[in-house]
Amino acid sequence: MIDRIRNMARRKTIWSKIFYFFPIQLVLLHFKRNHMLMIFWIFLFLYIFNMMGSKFGVPFLFLGPEYLGVINWLSYTILGFALGGFLMAFNTYSYILHADEFRFLATLSRPFLKFCYNNIIIPLLFYIAYVYKAYHFQIEQELIEPSVAVFNLVCFSAGIVIFIFFSMIFFVYFNKNIFKLSGKDEKYFEGLPTKKVKEGAFMRETSWYKRRTKKRVWRVDTYIFSPISIKTARDTSHYDKNLLKLVFAQNHINASIFEIAFIISFLILGIYREVEWVMIPAAASIMMLFTLFLLFFSALYSWFKGWTLSVIILGLVLVNFVSNKSDSFRFRNYAYGIDYSIKNEYSWESLSLLSRNQQDFDNSMRDGIQMLENWKIKNQKIKPNKKPKLILLNISGGGLRASVWTMEVLMQLQKEFGDDFFNQTHLITGASGGMIGASYYRELFLQKQNDSSIVLSQDRLTQQLGIDLLNPVAFGIVTTDFLFRYQSFDDGKYSYTKDRGYSFEQKLVKNINGNLDNTRLGDYYVPEFNSQVPMMIFSPYVVNDGRRLLISPQRISYLTHNPDTNYVETHYSMENVEFTRLFKNNDPYNLKITSAIRMSATFPYILPMVTMPTEPPIELMDAGIRDNFGLKTSLDYLRVFKNWISTNTSGVIIVQIRDKEKFFEVVNPNNGTILQRLLAPFTSFYSNTVKTHDYTNDQLLKAVPDWYKGDFEMLTFYMKQEEDKPISMSWHLTFLDKRNIKNAFSNANNQKALERLKQLMDY
Repeated sequence: MIDRIRNMARRKTIWSKIFYFFPIQLVLLHFKRNHMLMIFWIFLFLYIFNMMGSKFGVPFLFLGPEYLGVINWLSYTILGFALGGFLMAFNTYSYILHADEFRFLATLSRPFLKFCYNNIIIPLLFYIAYVYKAYHFQIEQELIEPSVAVFNLVCFSAGIVIFIFFSMIFFVYFNKNIFKLSGKDEKYFEGLPTKKVKEGAFMRETSWYKRRTKKRVWRVDTYIFSPISIKTARDTSHYDKNLLKLVFAQNHINASIFEIAFIISFLILGIYREVEWVMIPAAASIMMLFTLFLLFFSALYSWFKGWTLSVIILGLVLVNFVSNKSDSFRFRNYAYGIDYSIKNEYSWESLSLLSRNQQDFDNSMRDGIQMLENWKIKNQKIKPNKKPKLILLNISGGGLRASVWTMEVLMQLQKEFGDDFFNQTHLITGASGGMIGASYYRELFLQKQNDSSIVLSQDRLTQQLGIDLLNPVAFGIVTTDFLFRYQSFDDGKYSYTKDRGYSFEQKLVKNINGNLDNTRLGDYYVPEFNSQVPMMIFSPYVVNDGRRLLISPQRISYLTHNPDTNYVETHYSMENVEFTRLFKNNDPYNLKITSAIRMSATFPYILPMVTMPTEPPIELMDAGIRDNFGLKTSLDYLRVFKNWISTNTSGVIIVQIRDKEKFFEVVNPNNGTILQRLLAPFTSFYSNTVKTHDYTNDQLLKAVPDWYKGDFEMLTFYMKQEEDKPISMSWHLTFLDKRNIKNAFSNANNQKALERLKQLMDY
């Protein structure tokens, strides 16, 4: 009986030591009270397990960080270094909030270091999960050799260790325990319980302090003393509570100094954001942003203690209120090249006057006919005594995958038809990333007319477009855009603030070897008018009212004109607005072509919405929100000039280049978890946007024979994606993504479309 009782007591003691093991108690504490802190860890776990941000390629940024255009040991080292910063912020945040609930820490040498040892479970689980996922990602997605993948992860680990090592030097040197602060040794305090009077307080106890010390003290029986040893927690009941408090206060001050140093370093990075080697991997930028949040929250807690959450909520409410009264909190992005000193009225009345200007309409029709005549003359020289086919090129959006796919298709068509395909193409419309590829190809096609050394079917062209664009965008969000924008640049006689939109344009120009740099909208007026290159129309979406802003160097009032009739006056919605007429006083032809591209490719939150000089201000977003393929603009153009086209051409071919196939399986929104079913109305709205465009486009195409009597055919080149391995719609591609895009043109359906195109063009 006695042995049984002893065994039970022994087992109870063992389980007690396990349950009240300091690392386990810290995990319980985090899940019980540190919900804000845990959100960051949840995000990180969701990212690496491809459960969040997968459509935009965010997980790939973590698993395969890219630096200076490559994934290598250095990029992983930088990411590891950034993770080390996050881990130290995690430890600092936790220490400031909860160290005084574990009073035995104050009796230890290097208390913060001991705290970090014991706050290891969550970081260790993340590290193990990351190494496993990153290793397989490198091999399967980036096609990296296993030995190289292992070396990269070793460097990743080294980056973590380096940051933690230098951080610990600071804390070990400056943090003091109770023995150093009191000048007494350990034996002295161990003898206090036997004394009748305890050591005098450094500060006299007050009623406030008594209430403060009622805060719960978590029980800890054992803790990690060093990486290779576990010890029993020392009893602190006989220690002076004021002295214990002084230890933690001194440690908190040192932690705050560490936080300030990190924030200063953060701002310095923002100042030199344009230096190429400063642009760290996008995942490291995200880590830095999380770190900044943690340091900010811990600093607030140091000041406000239990009032921290209330202060944060009050601050957000106050900023939200003031932001509507002051421009100080309104971060605006600009279309570079135009004058913002003049504001144009944007109202129903002003738009109505623009849309009914008969002289503008007549001038645009005259120019449009002349451009078609120039196109006809050019093609008759190529193929005399034969009416050419008029090609309208429609390009889909889809981030970098659409850019590379568009370039790949145009290069393949160049191989098959030489210059004939682009010579017969009269109009290019579309959205987002696809228009980047089309714009780059068109610029090279124009340069080729004066430089025979340019070859439009080189693989390096798609390789250039496939270079990462997300790193500078993410770095810009983290270093300046999220907090404040304090740098500006001059573009001719105009000045603009720098933000991630500026970084995006600069990186795009760099990726394509300086092409499109300082190219203006007006630079294409003559080449388009003379039919040296196809006409191109950008159509970004107006956030304020859902209209489309049509951007072209040509006069295109025929796409926005409304006849002056009673029906139009009362019922017409004026869907399209002509950029050069609305902003005729703002130097519209000086608009940088890269800004026009960006305005058409501004996916929400990734790139900043562009604010235009109107009253009230209007903001622009991705053209794909309204017309992801450009078909609506093409059919509007065809409707306007249908008589000339049916008389002077042998027919119209709409060639659509889309980054996803049109065929899709039905998804049951009632499948999945409760949360997935709850969010189904919202997620389905987003995921079905492109599908609804297809439904609308099918109806538009079905009606074409009713108003156009000439030959008309539509051909589609689409990129087939594997259902279980889709290519993300982001500004970043993996090596496997690029290879799949390269091979997609050989798809049987694309080859059928190519053969049909040859027949229509008499090849």
